Amino acid sequence: MNPIICFIDDSKFEHELVRSEIAPCAPRFQFVQAYTFDEARSLLQNAAPALFLLDLWGQDDTVTNSQITPMEDVLEKIADFPTPADVYAGLNDVKGDVNNEYLKRFFAIVDSWRTLFESVCHKVGQNRKYGLSNLQQARKVYPGVPAVFYTRKSLINDAVAMFKAGADGLFIKPSGKTDDETHRLTRENAPFLLKDLERIMVS
Repeated sequence: MNPIICFIDDSKFEHELVRSEIAPCAPRFQFVQAYTFDEARSLLQNAAPALFLLDLWGQDDTVTNSQITPMEDVLEKIADFPTPADVYAGLNDVKGDVNNEYLKRFFAIVDSWRTLFESVCHKVGQNRKYGLSNLQQARKVYPGVPAVFYTRKSLINDAVAMFKAGADGLFIKPSGKTDDETHRLTRENAPFLLKDLERIMVS
């Protein structure tokens, strides 16, 4: 039997990407795809995977009143965000490390949007509990099997949480402006992803 990569993700679109763009590039592997850890165990039966490929963000069932943040609320928040004008204002008069000050100001813009993104995600019930729970269960049931995250929406705080939880790696899902472009980018990136996954399995 070929080594098994067990992919757990809550999105049909992501499963289709793996099925149509990644798995065909790796005939040396068998892919088992599931939406939950319990489903994965059932599909695996008595076999142990060579690696878990886990999505991070998923729907949190404990969030009972999920809602999309109204646009007016978003507009109200971003009205107070720092702007490029704030970045450059008085920059030539800064004493000391101008480059560091410049980057700090730019990061203030990035951090404002990152915080807003986390807020709207939490309101719709999307967070990292899904992936971390799957990792915890994988570690318990299949000790010694490497587990990596394959994610599109994660942020730096998520990366810290992943590695604190003992993840063996982190990979970013390619993102296109359209579904077709995402398919193409995933297909192009697949050989590199698979090479990295195989390296982790061996090590």
